[in-house]
Amino acid sequence: MASAIVPISQDAIHRICSGQVVLDLAGAVKELVENALDAGATNVEVRLKEHGAECIEVVDNGAGVSPDDNGYAALTQKYATSKISEFDDLLALASFGFRGEALSSLCALSDLSVTTRTEREDAGTRLEYDHRGGIARQETVARAVGTTVTLRRIFSTLPVRHKEFTRNVKREYGKLLTLLQAYALVSAGVRIICSHQSGKSGSRATVIHTQGTGSVKQNIATVFGAKTVAAVVPVEMDLEGGCGCHLSGFVSRAAAGCGRGAGDRQFFYINGRPVDLPKVSKLLNELFRTFCHNQFPVAVLNFQMPTDSYDVNVTPDKRKVLLHSENELLQAVKAALERMYAPSRYTYAVGGGAGVGGDGGFGGGAMEVAGSNPVGIGGVDGDGGENAEGVLRIVGGVVKGEPTEAMVEGASAGAWLLGGVGTPPGGSLALGTSTGTHADIDDPVPGEEKGSLALRPLDALTPPDAGMMLDGDVDSRRGGEA
Repeated sequence: MASAIVPISQDAIHRICSGQVVLDLAGAVKELVENALDAGATNVEVRLKEHGAECIEVVDNGAGVSPDDNGYAALTQKYATSKISEFDDLLALASFGFRGEALSSLCALSDLSVTTRTEREDAGTRLEYDHRGGIARQETVARAVGTTVTLRRIFSTLPVRHKEFTRNVKREYGKLLTLLQAYALVSAGVRIICSHQSGKSGSRATVIHTQGTGSVKQNIATVFGAKTVAAVVPVEMDLEGGCGCHLSGFVSRAAAGCGRGAGDRQFFYINGRPVDLPKVSKLLNELFRTFCHNQFPVAVLNFQMPTDSYDVNVTPDKRKVLLHSENELLQAVKAALERMYAPSRYTYAVGGGAGVGGDGGFGGGAMEVAGSNPVGIGGVDGDGGENAEGVLRIVGGVVKGEPTEAMVEGASAGAWLLGGVGTPPGGSLALGTSTGTHADIDDPVPGEEKGSLALRPLDALTPPDAGMMLDGDVDSRRGGEA
């Protein structure tokens, strides 16, 4: 006999739905960090004990929670929020949160307490909530303006999930750090700190600490280091196609050594909200691999677009978004990135030992031939510094079959060298470094040996109007073949 259909109890509904809102450790911390940012905080600190299994604490200096209009009780009430009041407000959403589910769900999954104070209160208030979201205890405490939310024994009310969480707690902790990096990178003007304490008497270690200087580039340097900053270039452009989108941020240079072996440092945002854009990621990776094989670019890209051109109300974590004009946006992004990377398509780095101009006089360095259009004059500039690394660039390509002139200039050397470069039959350059000298191919600088620079066609890799590639070493003191 079939069972009767009866409503589920409110307590069961609360526990079932709460487990769907907050899926893991990263999701729990994400909700608290977004609440802090929505409250106008300029300082957000995440404190973890035992990778978050024992305690999670998020401290901010935002506006705080007002006790007016029963605010303390409404804080953990299901579907209670200050972000929106009706469905159409989603079309002009300017906040991270909007459903009013997070704190209510966290009450059901952990032991939750809140300490808060607004500018109008003389002291703070500490509130302890039960698993149904009701206030179990309230007391007055000292606190600066802002809010502290503490979670203890997260997922303890869901035995199977709690066991799985504790067994993989370090992996969950790693996912949390990746998520915090996303907010730390894009939150210009907000200092975000994450610290971890292991053991009762263990010292607290800071794992993320941005300065809140208002610069995304500085955030990248703080989170990933100066080497990553040196390997990226800024992106600032309006996308074509009528999508009304402005793209800003940073991506890797299209050069060897600037990418990574995995796509683990790609962060995409829509109006400052971290989101997953797998199609944009695939497009970027495929384009970058045409320059750097088997490498993935670093990317921190923010798509600024009208709030009614996308839907973020798709998944509980709000990471998946639906774009109303996705195909047009993808085509615009592809065209914009191709234009940005175009000058690198006919740039060939040649290993070691150029020793001309660049950042020095005699030192070794990279040699580069750039450009797709034939131009007769090439130049090399230097910043001085004898024996420093140097870069030799012949800009604009080399005219096939016709002789060209090349100028080499170094700040510490001051030498001008003129030489015929052509193919066939190939020419040579006299590379001299004596200060204030001027020589051509037939009159090398006294006291200096000249090196030979030979060019050979390689139509498969170069455009028809360039038609050659340089490889090898050029040394301004000893001479060498290129």
